[in-house]
Parts: sequence; structure tokens; C-alpha cells
Amino acid sequence: MGRAPSLSRRLFRAVLAFALAGIVTFSLVIAGICYASLERDAAARLAGEAQRAARLLDGLPVGEQEAMLAGQLDDAVRITLVAPDGAVLFDSATASQDLGGLPSHADRPEVRAALESGEGAAVRRSDTQGGDTVYAAAALADGSVVRLAETRESLVAFFLDGLVAPLAAALVIAAVLVLVLSRLLTRSLMRPLDQLDAARPLEGEAYAEMVPLLARIDSQQRTLRAQNEELARAESLRRDFSANVSHEMKTPLQVIAGYAELMANGMVPPGDVARFSGVIYEESQAMRALIDDVLTLSRLDEQGAGTAQAPVDLAGAAARAARRLAKPAADAGVSVEVDAEGPAMVRGSEALIEQMAYNLVDNAVRYNHPGGEVRVTVRLEDAAGAEAGAGARDGAGAAGAGGEDGEARAASGPVAVLMVDDTGPGIPPQAREKVFERFFRLDKSRSKETGGTGLGLAIVKHVALTHGGSVSAGDAPGGGTRLTVRLPAIAPGAE
Repeated sequence: MGRAPSLSRRLFRAVLAFALAGIVTFSLVIAGICYASLERDAAARLAGEAQRAARLLDGLPVGEQEAMLAGQLDDAVRITLVAPDGAVLFDSATASQDLGGLPSHADRPEVRAALESGEGAAVRRSDTQGGDTVYAAAALADGSVVRLAETRESLVAFFLDGLVAPLAAALVIAAVLVLVLSRLLTRSLMRPLDQLDAARPLEGEAYAEMVPLLARIDSQQRTLRAQNEELARAESLRRDFSANVSHEMKTPLQVIAGYAELMANGMVPPGDVARFSGVIYEESQAMRALIDDVLTLSRLDEQGAGTAQAPVDLAGAAARAARRLAKPAADAGVSVEVDAEGPAMVRGSEALIEQMAYNLVDNAVRYNHPGGEVRVTVRLEDAAGAEAGAGARDGAGAAGAGGEDGEARAASGPVAVLMVDDTGPGIPPQAREKVFERFFRLDKSRSKETGGTGLGLAIVKHVALTHGGSVSAGDAPGGGTRLTVRLPAIAPGAE
């Protein structure tokens, strides 16, 4: 890439060239105006002299007229006496014996005008005198015409003879002044550009014409900074996630390896083999569950907004999730009840939405007590109702994620609500945001007993956000926890 052109140098050259061109043009125009003014004055003066000459010649015989004209000879003024028929009777620039060789002057514009109106004038190139000649003619009483002619410099000669030297001096002086002034002007014009801070383009002095460009640069910089911060946050989350996954998998692997080594070395009594095998199986199942959840989160991170968009019945997904968990719930002594007012259609991935409902119900079953209950409620609400009653339905001190106010982002249409209430120990207010973080456990010993991976509610949050919704945690009526998911719904009859 070649050297970039300098704006200040271009501006300086343009100002200098424009100023010099203006001076030359102005000088030529003034010269033309002066020359035209001099020509008009000369023509008027000559016309007055022609009228005076005509008054002196009127009434005199032809011979006396010629004698009088001969006595008025002036080297600067040519005098010509023309007969009514155009023949030249006298010419101060031609000897009397050569008058017969002169052509008729009847067709000369100034002579013809004098014969018609009494006076006439013209300016033209003279073949006999050379240069531009001013002619003035006046008619006599006997029909003859006296004409006076005065040769003037042409415009070019007038300019070259009288104005070249002053103009050259003026151009030199002007060039020096323009050189200084243009540099000062260039520096003044370039100062806002030189002082522009690329990191903060909207601060400081700027030309109005540049404000849209600077605003766009500032907007792009803020976008880039936000993206960089988001990338840094994502990288931090990735590192934390990798560290957490490694830590979570290390414990079951150590248990499996330790028990397997004891069994391989024959150090386990025959009566304990079944128990050791059961421990290995449980730990392997925990690892499989952890791997499944990690893969689910990885797929959600990759898919993002590209999740398949198809009509899904949220009530049906919740009912299927409850049926899948019927045996584990019965084994734990927990009853599960689903209450749906009817279909609640949302748009998204059926597999992910059912996984979200499964995790919510599974979490309610795991963190409950024998004889406890889990109630799953699905219903449709309008946006105004969802906003007005969200706090009351979720319980005091509800907290969640999914937007600035924790509500579904499709606030202009109906909202599908999935609520899961349990009768467990509940979640303290200060932990209601954290329960949706990856690998967060409210009670680590309790999580170990229930076999939780610490990723279930993180998956719920991710699925809700991916589908344009929100998730929140609060108190269930009568104690326990209420987890609520709100998703933009398809209006009944729309599809």
C-alpha cells in the first residue's frame, strides 16, 4: 500500500490555487471593465468633437472646408470629409492626389448612421491604421459627413502594456499572503481532526458534518467492547465449567477405581462383592447423568437461537415428564400431580422443553421428604396479567433470570406458565438466583444423597432463555419451593 495522501497538504494546495486563480480572474475582469470604460469615454469625446467640427464646416464652400480641416490636423486624430455619395473629399491620413484611390465610404456604419440620423459611431479594426479604431461621424447641412477617427490599443495590448507589471507584483505579494494565510487556515481547519480521540470520538470539538460518522464509530466501539466483555465472560465461564466438570467427575472415578482395584486384587470378602458392585454401579450412573447434562448444556450453547421452531404443547410436555418420574417419585414416597387447564402451545424444541419440565419435576422430587407432594401447574396468561400477578403467584421474594424484570420477553402476547411446587425445605432468598448457576448446590451433602449433578436447574434456565422466556424461584403456598417458567405462547387459534 502506497503512502496515504495528506489532507492538510491537499487543503493547503487547494486554498492556494483557488486564491491565485481568483486574483488572476479578478485582474482580468477589472482590466476588461477599465478598457471598456475608456473606450466609451473616447467614443463620447470623439463624437463631441465631430459635432463641433460639423458646426464649423456648415455653410462653408467645399474648398474652404478642406482648408479648414487641413488647418486642424492632429497626429492623434484622423479627419475625413465624405461626400453625400460616399466619395472621400478629404482625409488627413491620405495625400490629396491619392484620394481617388480610396474606396467609397458610403457603406461604413458610422457614415451610414450619420446620413440617416445626423451622427454615428463605431469601433473596429482599421486596415490602414492598424489596432482598434474609434470612429465618430456627424452630418453637415449639405449632406456631406465629417468623420473623426482615433486609434486605441487593443484589449490585449492594453493589458500587456499597462497591467502586466502591476499584476505580476500583485500576484507575488498575494502569493506570499495566501501562503501564510492558507497555512494558518489549514491548521485551524485541521485542529479538530488532529485533536480527535479515536477511543472517545464524541468528546471534544468536532464538525457537525462529522458527528454521524463519529457516532457510528462510537457505537461500533461500544459494541466491540461489549462483545469483548461477553467473550471474556464466556471464556471465564468455560474455564469454570471445565474445572467444575473435572472436579465432579474426579470423585466418582476415584470411588469406581478404588472399589474396582480392591475387587481385582481379591481383597473384597465374597459377602461384600454385591455391595461393592452396587457402589460402582451407582457411581457410574452418576457419571452418566453428569455427562448427559454436560452434553445437553453444550448443545444448548452451540444451538442458541437456532433451536428448532415448532408448536409444542407445554402441558403435554409436563405430563410426560411427570409420567417418566412416577416410579422414582413413588420410591421416594413423593406424590406428583399435574394440573393443566388445557393445551398451552409454545414455539420451540419439543425435546428441550420436555427436558426442562423433567428437570423441574425431578428437582422437586429429589429435594422433598417422604410423604411430600409435587404439584405441576400449566396455564395460559395474557401479558398484563402475567406482569401484574407474577410476584403474588411466585411467592414473596421471588427471584429469577430471563430479562430485566425476569418476565418472558414476549410481553405483547399470551404467556405460557409452568409452575412446579414442592413441600421440601425451600430455598433461602439469598440463594434463589444462584440455584440456576451451573454446579451450584444449596446443600452439598443432600445433593450427594439424592444423586443430583448440580446442572439440572442450569439446563432449565438455559432452555427458558433459548425460547425467549424466563425462570424464577420463590416460596410455594404452605412452604416449600415454587419454580416458575414463563414462555411466549402461541395465541389460541393462531396455529
